[in-house]
Amino acid sequence: MPAPTHASSTAAPPRRRRRPVTGILVAGVVLSIGVLAFIGYRAVSEWQRSATLLASRRAAAAVDLFVQALARDMRGAQASVLPSTEHADADNEYDLVASAFGRYPYPEVFVSARPPLLAETATFYTRVDRSAHWLPTPANHARQPVSVAHTPTVAALLLARVSSDSANGARYSVFDITIDGHAYQAVFLISYADAYREHVTGVFGFLVNLAWVRDHYFEDLSTQVARMAGGGVTLTVTDERGVPVLGPAPAHGADARGQRVFPLQFFDPTLVAARQPADLALRTWTAGASVSGDPTLHAANEGARQTLVIAAVTSLLLAIAVFLSVRAARESAALAEMRSDFVATVTHELKTPIATIRAISETLASGRVDNADARREYAQMAVHEAKRLTRLIDNLLAYSRVTDVTEVYSFEALSPNEILGAALREFSTQLSEGRFEFHIDVEPDLPLVRADRTAIGLALTNLVDNAIRYSGGKRFLRLAAHREGESVTFAVEDHGAGIAPEDLPNVTRRFFRGRGAASGGSGLGLAIAQRIVADHRGRLSVSSTVEVGTTVSFSLPTAAVSARG
Repeated sequence: MPAPTHASSTAAPPRRRRRPVTGILVAGVVLSIGVLAFIGYRAVSEWQRSATLLASRRAAAAVDLFVQALARDMRGAQASVLPSTEHADADNEYDLVASAFGRYPYPEVFVSARPPLLAETATFYTRVDRSAHWLPTPANHARQPVSVAHTPTVAALLLARVSSDSANGARYSVFDITIDGHAYQAVFLISYADAYREHVTGVFGFLVNLAWVRDHYFEDLSTQVARMAGGGVTLTVTDERGVPVLGPAPAHGADARGQRVFPLQFFDPTLVAARQPADLALRTWTAGASVSGDPTLHAANEGARQTLVIAAVTSLLLAIAVFLSVRAARESAALAEMRSDFVATVTHELKTPIATIRAISETLASGRVDNADARREYAQMAVHEAKRLTRLIDNLLAYSRVTDVTEVYSFEALSPNEILGAALREFSTQLSEGRFEFHIDVEPDLPLVRADRTAIGLALTNLVDNAIRYSGGKRFLRLAAHREGESVTFAVEDHGAGIAPEDLPNVTRRFFRGRGAASGGSGLGLAIAQRIVADHRGRLSVSSTVEVGTTVSFSLPTAAVSARG
């Protein structure tokens, strides 16, 4: 039989490779986000550091002011009160003591002794409201709040210690002494009648109760200094062992703090700088100031945290937006590429049957075929190509209205046998000429399904066409139908090339054709079939193994179920 002459079939053009523009764009945007985040973080960190530095300077200034105020106050009684009593008589001495008690809170007792330095004649001046417990109970005196008492036993201890310093010509005698179980710091001025300091004319000094100092002395002075330093400043004092004396222990996590050490000496430290008395303990305490509650620092820290959170959320949202934009761009590019491939493929698919039909027609019209069997064969070829062309046009028409195909459906009750039989009649010639081994497995007494005859026929013929197209050398086809609950499941099985696992999730997408897809096909068959099945309230599934075969199945609800609801 002479072969019909027709236009040669040109293979569909290969897919174009995407350029790495998207990757470069993503890298640039990610780098920009990173740079912006780093700049924002650095700006916020510097802002926070500046606020912390400012608070630290406030703390340092506050603790400096506190230590200076302590030094002036602790030296005040020794520097101003004691020298002024050197030439005072008994009445003036009393007035000076009363004034000193009013100015300085730490002296508990003033002691005065005149020649001869006898313990019995030594005078003790004490506060009426805070008298030393080892002194006699103060009697009612018209010149309160200062009370005068005599305690020869204590006076003997004090004068004995002062005499050891006066024997060496010392101007001041400072020492620690324990009286009735209480620790005191004693500060005495020794007066002499001559420049050579050989004749003592008087001794005047005061005693500081160190327990009272620990419990009461620092609170009033710290309150005044904190008020002068501004709000948010907390002052603390700790002793030489680190035990808190004023305020809480210094917090390791304080936002800003300053510390200064000071000697617990109620006299000018230069008096003992040359020679430290053996009975005078050197106590070095620590004053501190913290501004962890400073409103400026709190606002800076809170603002920094909020700014960092906002910057982080903004960067995250920007990254998500970029990701979605890039993804949309890639999807759009992929769709555009698939559409381009689709146009090229459909053009090829349309030309091939048309060219074949034209060649057959020209051959028959030329009269070169005079055998009846040959003419019949040519006619069957023409019919086959016409059906192929019709199926392609049906798919294109279905695709053109795939966004609203429900408007063109005409549902009716159909027999599963009738649906399968129509599909087999469509491909009977191809199956026969291709020598396919085909099987029909239909469960008996299947219920009717509610479907559009044309649409469900198009879906099934697309599945059969794919099975025949990708069968390769294994010419096998199986059509089956069985009941599953209140639906009927149809299946089309082949033993062809199969579908790669990475392509399987995408085979029902429009225009998609797998990497191993043979030439021909529009990439619409499975997409249209899935849409039609979904519009029939059914479900389509694809299972496949490479070099083993593919099974595509879909379920349709029975007519009785559809009628109920």
